[in-house]
Formats: sequence, C-alpha cells, structure tokens
Amino acid sequence: MSGSSKAQQTINLEDMSLQQLQKIKTQLESEMDELTTAFTQMKQAQGAFRECKACIGMLRPENQDKTVLIPLSNSLYVPGKLSNIESVVVDVGTGYYVEKSTKDAGGYYDGKIDYVQENAKKIQETVEQKQASYRGLLEIMQFKLTQQQRQQQQQQQQQEGGSGAPAATSAA
Repeated sequence: MSGSSKAQQTINLEDMSLQQLQKIKTQLESEMDELTTAFTQMKQAQGAFRECKACIGMLRPENQDKTVLIPLSNSLYVPGKLSNIESVVVDVGTGYYVEKSTKDAGGYYDGKIDYVQENAKKIQETVEQKQASYRGLLEIMQFKLTQQQRQQQQQQQQQEGGSGAPAATSAA
C-alpha cells in the first residue's frame, strides 16, 4: 500500500449485528480506559518534572550552607547542608544519573515537561475521538434495539391477531 500506516478501514456499523456492536463497544471502553490511564500517568509525570524544576529554582545563593532535610525514603529524612548550588544530579531514567549545572538541569526538565505535555495532548485528542465513536455506536445500538423491539411487538400482534381472528369468525 502506498498510504500511511495510520490508514484505517471504514466499517458500516449499521450493517452489524447487536452482538458484534457489543464487542466493539467493549473494545472501545477498554481502549478509552487504557488511554485515560496513560493520560493520568502523563499528567503525574508532568507534575513531578515541574516539582523538580521548582526545586532547582530553590538553589539560590542565599540558601547556600542552609540546613535541609534529605529524604532517604518517603518517610525517612536526615539533616544535611546545601553546599553546592551550582550543580545537581539528575535522574535521566532506567537507573542512570547525570550531573548537570542548575541551568542545564532546568532546561532538561523544561524539555521533559514540554514532551509530556505534547504526548498528553495527543492522548486527550485520541480519547475525544474514541468518545465520539462510542457515542455514535451507542446511538446505533439504541436504534437497533428499538427496531428489534418493534419487530417483536409486530410479530406478537400478528400471532395474537392470527390466532384470535379464526376464533372470532367461528363465534360469529
């Protein structure tokens, strides 16, 4: 194919059975749940990067040699002195750490924040598209259910009318 890998096949949902539509509905719900989880994780990562950037901003000359609490775990701290405000050690992922100047570290986190923001925006757009598809699918399913109920009512009326008509004729 000469088209991009993002080419999608169009399926006419109105031609599908309710059972097939139910499977698509379940699949869409699963995809939206996964995307929503990914979006939440992106926003959490963005918050963490912003917090790191804010901490770098606290490294000012007036804070040099001040006593700070250094976290050893989420609930265990030890006192320490802020002796170097010119550089920090940055966690760049998968267990790797790099020493950077505070300026470079701030730029690093700005880049991370922007990257995560772009990806979160793409995920949000995809979720909105899936939600629109989901609403359309629900409308088609509701239409098919209503149509099915009407057909069942008509069949019942025909059966009742068909068996009741001869009895009414013989009684007359």
